[in-house]
Amino acid sequence: MPSRGHSEKNTALTQMAQRLHPFREMIERFGLLLGKQAELAASFQPVDLDAFVVDEDAFLQGTPLVSFVQPDGFIHSFQHASKKIWPFMSVLFPALAPGLQTLGQLADTDPQWVGLGVQAMTHGDSAALEQAAALAGVAPDFLLMALRAVFAPCVTAHKKILTALAPMDLWRHPHCPVCGSETDMSNLENHPDPSEFLVSKSGELWHHCPSCTHRWRFIRLTCPSCGNAEHETLRKFSSEELPHEYFYACDKCQHYVPGINLVERIDVVDFDLAALGLIHLDAVAQSKGYKPLSPAPWVAMDFNDTP
Repeated sequence: MPSRGHSEKNTALTQMAQRLHPFREMIERFGLLLGKQAELAASFQPVDLDAFVVDEDAFLQGTPLVSFVQPDGFIHSFQHASKKIWPFMSVLFPALAPGLQTLGQLADTDPQWVGLGVQAMTHGDSAALEQAAALAGVAPDFLLMALRAVFAPCVTAHKKILTALAPMDLWRHPHCPVCGSETDMSNLENHPDPSEFLVSKSGELWHHCPSCTHRWRFIRLTCPSCGNAEHETLRKFSSEELPHEYFYACDKCQHYVPGINLVERIDVVDFDLAALGLIHLDAVAQSKGYKPLSPAPWVAMDFNDTP
């Protein structure tokens, strides 16, 4: 599906904020951040990722593509993105400004620290994340959020290179095959070429990555967090007013994922904005005690004071 233009995205965000008025401010601010990330990704010229080679067996067992790249391949784009994204986030979210300013100074002056941050993103290295957080004097969760915001446009810009040498259609894992991120949205869809999958009137399940924007097919009626497939402990919640919008929740691990039923819809959906338009479902799910699987930053907001 072709990407929507800048003006169309702005229109979609305006309509989204009007429809979900109690969440208007959050939608507007995070919508601006998503737009900035997309703009930056489009401006990057992809670089040679140092003889990037995919171990197909490891990939099919669940290793995301960025793990096969030497972290140094992303250093330049990461440093450039940090100069654009963190100051922009400081304006959008003033409470985060002191911590983001500290990270920006380290990104400018400390190559070793940058290497740790990129290592944490490309290889999911928790030790590198902890070390980088300690050096910056910030909480690891805060650093992870900030690093994801900067790394997202970097990996998006290189997605075509990353996916060219891998059997993407054979991926069967709940996390993103490109960057390893958890999904922010699971949509029911019908595709004209379902490959080896059976055609179902109830639709196929497709995941969307909030970091690199990749989309991939996943198994229905299976929890993407813990793998639970016991139907009596997998729940689906929706409203009478908007039955095509829902969230799935697992009573075993207490995680949830929102989604949209697109089986009978013919209108164009901007998947890179759609999860933000389900923010009201995040509020409902969390009020019921479920935890978000998505790493999208708005799901970490406190919904207690939001109607």
